Amino acid sequence: MNGYLESLFSLKGQVAIVTGGGRGLGKGMAIALAGAGADVALISRTADELDAAVREIRQAGGRADAYTGDAFKLEEMTALIRTIHSAKGRVDILVNNAGFAVRKPALDFTPDDWERQVDVNLKAAYFIAQAAGKIMKDQGRGKIINIGSLTSYIGLQNGSVYGITRGGILSMTRSLAIEWAKDRINVNAIAPGYFHTKQTAPVFADEKRREWIMSRIPLGRSGLPEDLAGAAVFLASQASDYITGQIVIVDGGWLAG
Repeated sequence: MNGYLESLFSLKGQVAIVTGGGRGLGKGMAIALAGAGADVALISRTADELDAAVREIRQAGGRADAYTGDAFKLEEMTALIRTIHSAKGRVDILVNNAGFAVRKPALDFTPDDWERQVDVNLKAAYFIAQAAGKIMKDQGRGKIINIGSLTSYIGLQNGSVYGITRGGILSMTRSLAIEWAKDRINVNAIAPGYFHTKQTAPVFADEKRREWIMSRIPLGRSGLPEDLAGAAVFLASQASDYITGQIVIVDGGWLAG
């Protein structure tokens, strides 16, 4: 049985791309995929963090390479997908993780704020998936894992546009799953709840906000990047071959309450 399960979840011989892979949730998922045997290409615009993540994976015996790319520059990102394909010969897994949040009251949001948020969180995610999808179609199979959010389901004070983009990710996931199923491309998403990362550090630094968040999580703690390991490996592996268009919520039980 152990051998069977190891084979079922093994990613040996597969190439995975993780955008936003230099830190936080992206780094955590990249480490998990490498641990399951994948050759991981990490993309991030922060070269120092990216190099540190690759070193960590390699020191643990995994395979990883760094590719510097900025999700604000769409053509650069889609070209990187093709570059990785040329270098490694295939692209089996895409973790579509790059994104950020603009925290500002809705009445103060500007068209520039809107464009920056939507360009990275939704537009870039769509066309990165498209670039990978073309390769996967030619290969005859592939796994795409989009990253949504708890805010795909609930409202977010002072983060309305972020929530809009994360809701869009879920709709995109379902639509691409239906369209690409005939090409044996599984498209699913992970929706994390409140995770302790560099991006969310200001939120957790606010004592009242932190107490309110903790009161809403039945498991009694915020998430850590490694808490996404199981969902990421599952959705990337053959264990999920009959699953597509689904969203795995990893929120410590928030939405159950």
